[in-house]
Amino acid sequence: MLGPTRPVPRLGAKARISHFGGDVEIGVVCGLRDAGRRVQVSCESGEKLEFTLSPATAKFVLVGSAHGAEMELEAGAQGA
Repeated sequence: MLGPTRPVPRLGAKARISHFGGDVEIGVVCGLRDAGRRVQVSCESGEKLEFTLSPATAKFVLVGSAHGAEMELEAGAQGA
């Protein structure tokens, strides 16, 4: 049986957020909805952002923004 080809979101997992324009920050997954297809991340700036899995690109994109940040889970992030 095949498993997922990308890391599965888990509470406490580290995330890398790439903002439009090239800025990058680290965050931690603090909420999950819709079977892991919607993820809330607490950023190092103190802001909480919500991302949804895009069916077109299979990437997590900022909710409500066509050209906003993208989030990817750090490889090997197991969470708490």
